[in-house]
Amino acid sequence: MEQLRTLAAVVDLGTFDRAAAQLHITAPAVSQRIKALEAQTGHVLVQRVVPVQLTEPGQEVLRLARQVLALHADTLEHLGVTEGGDDPQTAPWQLPVAVNADSLATWFRPVMAQLGGPSTVTGRPPVLMRLSVEDQDHSRKLLQAGAVAAAITTSERTVTGCRSIPLGRMVYEPCISPVLLESLGSHMDSSRTPVVVFNHKDDLQDSQLRNVPGGSNAPQHRVPSSEAFIRAVADGLGWGMVPQLQMADSPFAAVDSAFARVPGLTDETVTLYLQRWKTPLPALDRLEHSIREHARQHL
Repeated sequence: MEQLRTLAAVVDLGTFDRAAAQLHITAPAVSQRIKALEAQTGHVLVQRVVPVQLTEPGQEVLRLARQVLALHADTLEHLGVTEGGDDPQTAPWQLPVAVNADSLATWFRPVMAQLGGPSTVTGRPPVLMRLSVEDQDHSRKLLQAGAVAAAITTSERTVTGCRSIPLGRMVYEPCISPVLLESLGSHMDSSRTPVVVFNHKDDLQDSQLRNVPGGSNAPQHRVPSSEAFIRAVADGLGWGMVPQLQMADSPFAAVDSAFARVPGLTDETVTLYLQRWKTPLPALDRLEHSIREHARQHL
């Protein structure tokens, strides 16, 4: 158990020194535990770089470590052992979840409120979550690496040891500020007009520009925040693919003239899935139930 906990801490914190501080042991003790785990498995598990990187066998062992720690936390809860304090053996367990930024800014928020609220409100102990914000096309990789127990993803291809639940669709509209559109004139050239993208993994705008001659050379603003992204489009920095859910819930919703459609471009529909461990865990089951509930309402 100690070796598995140490592996998880090293991966989460990135270095042996930080893991040692969290576990209240020395860095050499962390190194000894990792070496012992590697000796047991017969594989090098951790690449000693900063931040540390897992080998392929290390990813398999990390997935096991996450599940064992989750089952341990669940058992302590059933036995009435209070988690917390300075003892890392009884530290509150956090459910690791990968979610894309647009979901986090919209329909996933009530999931957090429902599960993470104080027990005096929900009648049940809160589910502590450790969220990793990752593009929906890439979050599946975090499951494969054993970094998370559940992920919102666009892939229906199930990760080994997990199951996949279809959630619904998010629709994105090609939006632009009416002021910017007017300044560009009636013959807007999408290959020359600035485009707002979330980050280098954001393919929504590129998928539109592939059909535009010279579209791959369009100037870009990178804005890695859902809230700042929609504001950048509204402020006229460029055009971008904006989730309909976010438009309806944004400060601009009451302003009819906040957005115009980009001429010649079409909506993009993204199908979302929840992939989660098959391991039956109360916290994970509650997460799935809440995600299903709110996805039905919003997607």
